[in-house]
Amino acid sequence: MIEYQRIILADKLRNDALRSALKKVIKPGRSVVADLGSGTGFLSFMARTLGAKQCHLYDPSELLELSRVIAAENGITGCTFHQTHSTLERRPPKADVVVSETLGNFALEEGIIETMNDAQRFLKSEGMLIPSSLIQWVAPVISPRLWKEISSWDRVEASLDLSVAREISCNNIYVRSVRPAEMAAGAVRQWDTIDFHKKNNPVRSATVCWDGSGKSVYGFALWWECALVKGITLSTAPSAQRTHWEQIFMPVLRPICAAKGERLELRISVDSRQDVRINVAWDVRAVAANGRVRERQCLDMQRGHLE
Repeated sequence: MIEYQRIILADKLRNDALRSALKKVIKPGRSVVADLGSGTGFLSFMARTLGAKQCHLYDPSELLELSRVIAAENGITGCTFHQTHSTLERRPPKADVVVSETLGNFALEEGIIETMNDAQRFLKSEGMLIPSSLIQWVAPVISPRLWKEISSWDRVEASLDLSVAREISCNNIYVRSVRPAEMAAGAVRQWDTIDFHKKNNPVRSATVCWDGSGKSVYGFALWWECALVKGITLSTAPSAQRTHWEQIFMPVLRPICAAKGERLELRISVDSRQDVRINVAWDVRAVAANGRVRERQCLDMQRGHLE
């Protein structure tokens, strides 16, 4: 846990964007801030230096005690510490600004939807939410580099059939850096959009399609773009400035090819409820011009775990 905190706090691009967002909405001497999933307390401490009147930190982990110590050693006052998950706080004091940086490499893996759904309870009627919205993107990967890494079971020993192990590996998603040249040109699709000012379902799905190109597809790259406040955005796109976050590589069981005149379909299903944490399933189809499904591969993270 402390190592992850070290990594995110070493990300200057992330920190600068969040500082800019807080600076844009905090009214010095007046604003009360609620920090949901506060970790080391860095965002609350930043808010105090920007003039926030009071900060409420919510975190169920041992990091909350660490944040108390950091505040004391740095002479930071005006902070109230709540050692609980924010969704379990029964009567939260109202805040002018609610901030929650609970974004994973796969955007939803840290439960940001349920956290932000509940954030309205903490917010005054004219208050501000950070972040405000999220867009998720996907593109086919036509380079075999990452797929070969994950399917290395096939090359362990010629006399052994390890295909069962390879199938388990392929039923998982991977944090990897995907190079722009490894994706099909002009094939980026938006598959999900979330407005955090509204209630959003943590169980969600979408289908995206591409015209067949005759090129083998080895999986799909996923990334996100998050608007913190108007005009300030964080992005994990392969072409964006690098942050500690990377892209997600979602492999196929075997390379799939949709010929010209056919189409490639991908259905992504996600369950990010708090009791699940994260499960992703992806259904890949090569569909002929007459509508017949010529090839189908169904993958699911639930099949990517050993019993």
